[in-house]
Amino acid sequence: MFRKLFLFIFLCSLSTAVFSLDHYKMVFDDIKEGKEAKILKELNEGNTTNLSTLSQLGMNYIELAHNFSLKNCKKVYKINELVSSWKDHFVLTEDIYYNEYDEEKEYNDSLSYRCKKVDYADINYFIKPKLVDKGLSLIRIAILNGDLNAVRLLIDLKDSDKIPYGYVINLIECLKTDNEINVNQYASFLIGQEYLTSPQIDPTSALQQFANATDIDDPSLSYFIAYAKIEKLIEDLLDNKYSFSDEDYKHENKIIDKDTLENIQEKASRGNIKSLLYLSKYYVNEVKLSKALMYFNQACSLASSRACEMYQLQFKLSENREFYTLLEKFDKDTLDPEIAIAIAKWCESHHKYLAAIYFYSHVADNNPQLFLHIADLYPKTELFTSEKDAEILKNYIKYVNYVKSPKIMEKIAFKYDDDSNLDQKIYWLEAAANAGSFSSKQTLSEMYMKGDYVTQNYDKAIYWHQRYCFDEQDGYTWGSCIALNKLKQDPQLQRALDNGDMEAQYKVGSMFIEHTTLYEIGVDLLEKAAKQGHSSAELRLILNRSKRSDLNFSQ
Repeated sequence: MFRKLFLFIFLCSLSTAVFSLDHYKMVFDDIKEGKEAKILKELNEGNTTNLSTLSQLGMNYIELAHNFSLKNCKKVYKINELVSSWKDHFVLTEDIYYNEYDEEKEYNDSLSYRCKKVDYADINYFIKPKLVDKGLSLIRIAILNGDLNAVRLLIDLKDSDKIPYGYVINLIECLKTDNEINVNQYASFLIGQEYLTSPQIDPTSALQQFANATDIDDPSLSYFIAYAKIEKLIEDLLDNKYSFSDEDYKHENKIIDKDTLENIQEKASRGNIKSLLYLSKYYVNEVKLSKALMYFNQACSLASSRACEMYQLQFKLSENREFYTLLEKFDKDTLDPEIAIAIAKWCESHHKYLAAIYFYSHVADNNPQLFLHIADLYPKTELFTSEKDAEILKNYIKYVNYVKSPKIMEKIAFKYDDDSNLDQKIYWLEAAANAGSFSSKQTLSEMYMKGDYVTQNYDKAIYWHQRYCFDEQDGYTWGSCIALNKLKQDPQLQRALDNGDMEAQYKVGSMFIEHTTLYEIGVDLLEKAAKQGHSSAELRLILNRSKRSDLNFSQ
């Protein structure tokens, strides 16, 4: 009884005001004439001539449930016998339970029933749900057999109050299962729309479904794809876990020459909806949301679509209204710094720090103060974690695209402790060095030379010191750079050194030991030569140790 009481709310969802004789007659006339069996037989034979009639049969059952009353007991029992004969054959939906219901309304509604032989709870628990299930089952069959109107019909039912919302959701879940077994473009079209209307919209999944429905002859499909692409771009921009790359989006655009693009734009200017929606999708891939939204809205103004209504609903959401309004004004080609900064501030206030960095970066080149602000935002992103996995760090290279100043990269590097976050420190020092920071190259060389916080590695020390000396430098004024340049200008000596020749080790070691920044490498090379029996190298080491305190290590 407890179960039945909870299900009584179903009665409240289905009008009890009148008994629609028309729908009662239509249902039983269809049964008498065997319409359903005839259409199903035709479908099995590949004949879809009467496919649209199947959806109408389904709606007859749903309308009958919607207008159900107990004023005619004979008809009630006839319907009861009908649904009893179905058993579970057409039942697609699950029992619906409600956490809340109005007991007073339940009591008042029960007084309207005068058919003593059938309990009102049995009607709402057993008869009406099966009528709805039967109707939805026929609509499902119509969709799977290619009835586009059935797709629209189910969407209208979902948006109406004719049947409980959960019944349609369960049917859509059933269609998802059908689609996993055998992809059906009409089911894909419906499921894609569902992903765009759920409380947490999923544009990525919607686009995957729409990709399976490209052959459907429905003009609204292009609207849905354009809208889904816009929402996906916005979702990707606001994702705080992954870096955003303009280049990744541009790869999605097919190669199109300038003349062809101008021809499409000319057609769009004359109100060609297909061209407008093409341009909307094109400019999404160019990460130019202002143009993408402009063309989408122009198409919507000419012929409304459910996709247009979805966008307007998103636009009106209190949290996102300002964001969407600003996006419509953001144009990278003719950048308005105030708009870019306003969007960045909105993202920052909503804790979307990577998105804030992305929009700040567009104007930071002309506003050095923003670089300092960008650097302060980085610790708030998930980029700054204790994770030291080298593979994960490699993926962070995309973030460098947001920071165009090597000084800022260097600033980020020194935000890390040398001992607890060394991998991140090295990563950002290298990023800064590769972007042109000579001080970062020098720092890396010194770290590897001395083994400060890292494993001592003379090869890496030499590499970064050479980068410091020779990357875009006009002269070699530093003594250590002159020494490295001599080695660079003598390939034969370098080859001998690489081959472990003791004479080469002695010569280069003697040259390096005279310079503080190369001192450790010089000693290492002399020791290697001495171990091979080079007496001059051994003598040089002895003299160096005795005089080291008196040596002038200035460069």
